[in-house]
Parts: sequence; C-alpha cells; structure tokens
Amino acid sequence: MINKVGGQIYALLFLSDEPLSLDDIAERLSVSKSNISINIRLLEEYDLVKQVWVRGSRKDYYTARRAYPKKVLKDFLEKIQGTLSDAITTIERTRAKTAEARVALTGKERERADYVMDQLNLIGMFYYAANQFFEDFFAGKSFDGELLRRVILNPDDFQLEEEG
Repeated sequence: MINKVGGQIYALLFLSDEPLSLDDIAERLSVSKSNISINIRLLEEYDLVKQVWVRGSRKDYYTARRAYPKKVLKDFLEKIQGTLSDAITTIERTRAKTAEARVALTGKERERADYVMDQLNLIGMFYYAANQFFEDFFAGKSFDGELLRRVILNPDDFQLEEEG
C-alpha cells in the first residue's frame, strides 16, 4: 500500500504542470532524497507515476499518470473486504461465546445476554450485507446494493431471529 510520503509525492506530481526530479520533489516536500526514491519506485510499481526524459538534463524526472490505476483501487477494495471478513469472524466468535455462556444464565443476566446477542445480530447484518456486496463485485456478478442500503439506512426494518 502507498504510505503518506508516497501520497504526497503523487499529489505533488499530479498537480505539477511539468516533470519534477527527485531533488525537486525532496526539496518541495522536505523529505530525504532516499525516501523519495524508495516511494517513487513503489509509485511506479502501482503505475501511478512514470519516468520521463527532460532535454538537457541527466537527472531522472517523473510525472503523474492521470488515469487512476486499477491496482490501487483493487488493493483498496480488497483491504475493505479483509476488514469486513475480520469483523465477521469476531462477531461470529463473540456470538458463539455469548450463546455458550447464555445457557447457564438466568434472570437479568440472561436478558443481558439476549440483548448482546440481538446487538451482535444487528451489526452482523451490516457486515454480512457489505461482505456479500464485495464478494459479488469481485466474482464479476451483478450485485444489488439494496440490502446493504436498507441495513445502513433502516436497520429497524429487520426482524432479528433468536438462535437457540
């Protein structure tokens, strides 16, 4: 993933109307030339910048590519999907532990466990809907964002089923 300095370099090159050398970039951003060089290589790998030749100079110059590369967007979306997956795993583990503990509870303690389970089900609906959206997207399937929209905007419309 691109770090803060990489983002600053890309922004500087994107907004520049002329190619910039590593020295130019380092000076304008007040960052070491070695750090700029490392980040430029990463930006080149992501196809965000390209090296260009400037007549009369032996330095390396760079410009930003204007088309937003697929790799950056794909990595970003995959990171979101990974976060969703991690959240679902945590929700499922917490639900399992809550259900296990609930068996031995009575009275107010059991009511509290039921409440926690309802809340986990509710937040789980969001994560499951969002995860399904991304799974369909990456599988190349047409996807319907309606379920995700409804879960976000109208969560009270959903009836929670209690699992025994």
